[in-house]
Amino acid sequence: MKAPVRNPSLFRQRDFALLWSGQTVSLFGTQFTYVALPLTAVVVLDATPMESGILSALTTLPFLLFGLAVGVLLDRRSRRPILIGADVVRALALFWVPVAYFLGVLSIAQLFVVAFVVGTMTVFFDLAYQSYLPNLVGREKLMEANSKLQVSESLAEVGGPGAAGALISVLGAPLVVAADALSYVVSTLAVSRLPADASPVEPSRTGPSVWTSIREGVSVVARHHILRWCTTTAVLANLFEGTLMAVFFLFLARENMIGSAGIGLVVASGGVGGLCGALLVDTLTRRFGVGPMLVLSMVLPGAGYLLLATAHGNSWWAVGTAAAANFITLLGLPIFNVTVISLRQAVTPDQLLGRVNATVRTCAWGALSLGSVIGGTLGSAFGLRETVLVAAGGAFSAALLLLASPVRAVRRLDGAGAVAAVSGTSEPRDTPGENP
Repeated sequence: MKAPVRNPSLFRQRDFALLWSGQTVSLFGTQFTYVALPLTAVVVLDATPMESGILSALTTLPFLLFGLAVGVLLDRRSRRPILIGADVVRALALFWVPVAYFLGVLSIAQLFVVAFVVGTMTVFFDLAYQSYLPNLVGREKLMEANSKLQVSESLAEVGGPGAAGALISVLGAPLVVAADALSYVVSTLAVSRLPADASPVEPSRTGPSVWTSIREGVSVVARHHILRWCTTTAVLANLFEGTLMAVFFLFLARENMIGSAGIGLVVASGGVGGLCGALLVDTLTRRFGVGPMLVLSMVLPGAGYLLLATAHGNSWWAVGTAAAANFITLLGLPIFNVTVISLRQAVTPDQLLGRVNATVRTCAWGALSLGSVIGGTLGSAFGLRETVLVAAGGAFSAALLLLASPVRAVRRLDGAGAVAAVSGTSEPRDTPGENP
């Protein structure tokens, strides 16, 4: 008689396999658009640098504009219809690019609209799937589920741009955008076969206003020890990641005179580091604990930034140093992302999850944008290498913050509530005025 299978992989669970497969195809498609949409603007429409910058900003601006309000909606409605609707709208918006190109009517203004619509729908989808996942797989499987999804994202980031470049050379950039549209069709078909989820609150009950609900979501993050410390750390980490990224390519190309081939190697090494981190996170957190791995995940970017600052001159030694630095940096980021998202999902009740996710993501994305401004300012005023050193110090400060927090004591996701209670903050509860 065969022994029973213990802790079977989530790939054996039909519903998660559907979500994972749809997301994996969609993530690769997103990398195609990441390359093809700006190339369409530059090569086909002869966009100016300002127009290229606006196009890039419009893909992320919706999170700052709508993230908190979308979080309220997700705590009042079923999440699966929102997932399906977001994929359908993204597919239709992207299909317009090749259609308009072949009709001879494509303009930069239309690309602006497409980028903004796709970015807005991505806000809906990303927050909805993070809120839908705990009920789909169970909170005890969150770490495994998030790590598998992170592996897909890392693989897409490693292989997607190269594949997109090859396709663009054959088909042209506008037609490659259609590949991303098709990926959203695949995702729509996968999500539509997932089980329907109930609304987190009774739809017949009259709830508080949108602004009241937003304040309640922010209050939950501010009150809960685990959520507060993790969010503060994420804000610090993103602030200094933005600071570094503002000068990263300038530092390689101008400070060290590294050519395009060397820069490509540095970027590719970071993708490999991110993939390794995504593959290892589930095993490492089970062996060493959630809190210790969160602290380590913040030490790694600091060490990577510091090593990057030591790269000098246009030599293979400098390229190797920068490549090793980028590998170390991006090794830590998926470990932090997977662990902190799983922890947030584990400690937050379903009826608050949309607003909590939205609050954290809005704060983190705002810090990333602010860090870019800081990095550009520091680079202009003090120098590129000095800015990299500031980013390294900031990343280490995020690790020290976690080390001083109660988060370091969390060993398992199901023990996070007990740590919060010992620290003087109970699990998030419905606040006055919140629907049951």
